[in-house]
Amino acid sequence: MKEGLARWVSFTHVFLDCDGTLVRVEGIVELARMRGLETVVAALTEAAMSGQMPLEAVYERRLAMIRPTRAEIRRLVQIYRENLIPDVPLVLRALHACGIAVHLLSGGLEEAVRGLGLLLGIPGQRIHAVRVRYDPFAGAWWRGEEGPATGVEPSPLLHQDGKARVLEGFRAPGWRLMLVGDGATDLAAGPAAHLFVGFGGVFHRSLVAEEADVYIAWDRLAPILPLALSPERARALCGTPAETVLREGLQAFESGKARFRDPERHHRFLQAWHAWQ
Repeated sequence: MKEGLARWVSFTHVFLDCDGTLVRVEGIVELARMRGLETVVAALTEAAMSGQMPLEAVYERRLAMIRPTRAEIRRLVQIYRENLIPDVPLVLRALHACGIAVHLLSGGLEEAVRGLGLLLGIPGQRIHAVRVRYDPFAGAWWRGEEGPATGVEPSPLLHQDGKARVLEGFRAPGWRLMLVGDGATDLAAGPAAHLFVGFGGVFHRSLVAEEADVYIAWDRLAPILPLALSPERARALCGTPAETVLREGLQAFESGKARFRDPERHHRFLQAWHAWQ
């Protein structure tokens, strides 16, 4: 019996991690650098992101060590901007142009993640991060300068399974969810999405590389475009700068910079996109 034609179906929602995925830094480590604490905070962060410790064991501990101010957290927006993965703006514009709902799903601090998201054209209601509490009567409160962070608001994103809980709220008939991220919390949320894409272009974590449905071993997000779109939907990109990025993403699957864990699925994906090669 002849094998049927390979097809690749578009996703409706793409959820992107922020630190280590859209940008080349971990925001909490950059805040710690302002206090000379980057070594210890980086070690705690890597232990959580590589799956050695649950996120809830380190999250508030790191924040209590640093006690960042609102101004310092806002400064992260510029640090994020300076460390953006180069093709991110064009990839996101292409997803928006094709009608994909793009969300940021991050365990980072909301003011910084929201600031970056808005720069990238992602509306506030599609930005999911952790809100910080401040003491309004510490610091020079009479000049409107709040004191350092005193903690965080309750959020599922403080927990190892938090991203999965957020994604579960978006499961609906006809919706197809893709999650892209670099850490163990992203991997833990993978089953709540229809496709989990591990990103290793900044931090390589063996657990993510081995268990993600798709793994990108390249410091570009171009492979997200052919994954998120069907060949039919991608016709909207023909003749635009995004077409070049789309072709670069497809080439990454040809060259091994991006791969499916399942070789047969990898082959079928490329078959479905063969007309674009």
